[in-house]
Amino acid sequence: MNILIALIVIIIVGYLVIKKFKPQSVLLAGGLVMMLISFCLGYTTQFVDAKQQTGNIIFDAFQYIVVLAGKDVAGLGLMIMTCTGFAKYMDHIGASARLVTVAVKPLKKMKAPYLVLAITFIINMFMSLVIPSASGLAMLMMVTIFPILVRLGVSPVGAAAAVATGHLLDIGPASATTLLVAKTANIPVHAYFVDYQLKVYVICGLMAAISHYVWQQYCDKRSGHVVTTAVEQEENVEHTELVVGPMIYMFLPLLPLIFILGFSPYAIGSIKMNVNLAMFLSLFIAMTCELIRLGSLRKVADSITVFFKGMGNQLSNTVTLIVAGETFAFGLTSLGVVNSFVEGIKGMALPFDFILVGIAGLIVVLSVVMGSGVASMFAFSPLVPGFAKELGAEATPMLLAMQNSASVGRLLSPISAVIIAVSGMANISSVDLVKRASVPAIVTFITSVICIILFY
Repeated sequence: MNILIALIVIIIVGYLVIKKFKPQSVLLAGGLVMMLISFCLGYTTQFVDAKQQTGNIIFDAFQYIVVLAGKDVAGLGLMIMTCTGFAKYMDHIGASARLVTVAVKPLKKMKAPYLVLAITFIINMFMSLVIPSASGLAMLMMVTIFPILVRLGVSPVGAAAAVATGHLLDIGPASATTLLVAKTANIPVHAYFVDYQLKVYVICGLMAAISHYVWQQYCDKRSGHVVTTAVEQEENVEHTELVVGPMIYMFLPLLPLIFILGFSPYAIGSIKMNVNLAMFLSLFIAMTCELIRLGSLRKVADSITVFFKGMGNQLSNTVTLIVAGETFAFGLTSLGVVNSFVEGIKGMALPFDFILVGIAGLIVVLSVVMGSGVASMFAFSPLVPGFAKELGAEATPMLLAMQNSASVGRLLSPISAVIIAVSGMANISSVDLVKRASVPAIVTFITSVICIILFY
């Protein structure tokens, strides 16, 4: 009975998300409905601790959201907000653009178009470590890398595919899903990044770069595209004014990563560092650089609003989605779905690796349908620790597989923000762009799952 109720709610939630309803509202409503049904059917007797109870079960359901929101905003939410605020400030002062332009400058002299495409893809991947927004990074690359690739002779859709998939997997201390996984698995962010993400990321990146080199070249030939450097094809992209800071600014986006890894057990372990502290220290250094460059205390003081506006935007988008996703997950837990699922799997005696592949595949499908990997991660990741514990397995590898799968699903969805943004700037169809991104994305998914099974 509980499984049937959960399936009905999940189907309705998925349908509404596809119909462009706000996922926050839909997930909250779905979670509340399942919580109240679970109480009525006797699957649970309370939603909050005795000290937090209101005396009314309906009020208690909403009290759960209040308690959850307070915890998330002060914890994981604050980390995500400071990361986004810093990224916005880097865009504002031109530091991100400077880092990108310096990285791609040597490629302008190369004459092998598809080799350059593969190299620029790898550079794009590196940039995703310090530019956590897939769409934001793609926009930078569309005004820097895209014209270079097209001028060298790559087709616009092939060049756009390399740009759109550059933020291949969410990775690094600035990524919202990385922070979520680290919190859910109860491990330090730097440990998750170095011990789990990095190795898989490098291998996936190399495999994706090779697949781009082969696939884009094959598709261009099949479509009759003639490789020529004589045609000024960069007009295919809608030009956007790019703010580029001084040369020294190329190091500013790297500061949080340097702080987090530098003051950790991998380097200087005697000094404690966290994500929020790293972001505020980096912001202070960046503002000091701006004061030296501009010589205007008022302008620099006013510029901090960019940082806080970035935090506010992330609060209204991602942090609210975290609360909604955890409420939805709690609804499933209240119905006893997780326990029923675990018991069913135990009865089938399925190996853990098989389960991992199945869950990873499910997350890909959900991300394609929703157009976002974040929504599916925040909805289902809270269930993983208890699920893995019941199976006698470690939660972190499963969470890593889910995170990578969510990123891949975003690249296969014609309604995802990054695909829509890149296809719009390149004046091509989002469906055509997904076709060009499909093989590298699928190769990445397969490589990721194999690596996680072999390594962990």
